[in-house]
Amino acid sequence: MNSILIDIIEKAMSSGMISSVMVPSRGPEDSFPWTLVSNISALQRAEPLPPVMSVQGAKALASFTQSLPEGKLLAVMRPCEVRSTIELSKLEQIDLDRILLLTMDCPGAVPLKEYVENGMMEPDISSPETLRPLCRQCIEFTSAGDLCLSVHGGLHSVVSLTARGEELLDSLGMKAESNTSEWKEWANGLRLEREKIKTESTESLKKAYSGLQGLVEAFSGCISCRSCRTVCPICYCRLCFIDMKDRRSPASAHLEHSYNAGAARLISNTLLFHIGRMAHMSLSCVSCGMCEDACPSDIPIGRLVSMVSDNTTELFDYSAGRNPEDPLPLNTFCLEELHEYED
Repeated sequence: MNSILIDIIEKAMSSGMISSVMVPSRGPEDSFPWTLVSNISALQRAEPLPPVMSVQGAKALASFTQSLPEGKLLAVMRPCEVRSTIELSKLEQIDLDRILLLTMDCPGAVPLKEYVENGMMEPDISSPETLRPLCRQCIEFTSAGDLCLSVHGGLHSVVSLTARGEELLDSLGMKAESNTSEWKEWANGLRLEREKIKTESTESLKKAYSGLQGLVEAFSGCISCRSCRTVCPICYCRLCFIDMKDRRSPASAHLEHSYNAGAARLISNTLLFHIGRMAHMSLSCVSCGMCEDACPSDIPIGRLVSMVSDNTTELFDYSAGRNPEDPLPLNTFCLEELHEYED
């Protein structure tokens, strides 16, 4: 798939419609840094679909999108990264006016820790054991952005998803495949398989970590490194509300709690951080799994946040990153809503 993506990138740059491309490239020691390429010859080390996700593409794009060079940029990212990009555009962190998004049938990603131990490991869509836990249950593994490279279900073609994608295909002299029935059948079949895995995972998490005590147990191994927040593309605030000095519990509060209860575990601030983070970004979470990959304590934080996100997005009938035209629920005022939760 990498060679096909690179061929598309080269054609796009040669056409003159695209002036630069944001794409992962192979770096030292099997790393894959994001690079901004403006010269076709520099694509020699491009790796559009690396086996791991070390930095979320939307986070990389947001870091320089406000000062893009002249011309249009083609960003080559996985579907979850594209959906994060769309969410960040709604949050006014990315301007999509001069950005086109190219994605693909995503095979998933290898867990970062396992890749560090075995740099030859590759994700295999048919072998769940090679994938991160959230990749195994991902049902949004294709069809995001402006263009999607489809290589499954008998289809080897680029599918245009927007008018801008169609325009780019026309400029390349390429035509979108009209018969996508086998590809859709493949995608629907894989979604059904993964929905079962997701249901089983959710039931297991609810059983293991239900209630306040369950949450305390879930985050008992947290060392407050904040890596989950650092790698999350949706957590973009320069100063986190939870870490403001006047929001930290003083020692006297812990002491008073210990007097009342007999003993108090020093986890209240940790729990406040994780619950607060879930509340702040659950509507825009795309279950990319970066937070879980980065956790040094192996907390299933990505699956926990994804579970919460499923509930909140269902409540508002909203799917994060799927449609750029869908307004963010938290930015939309409705006079009459959610009255069933008042009592």
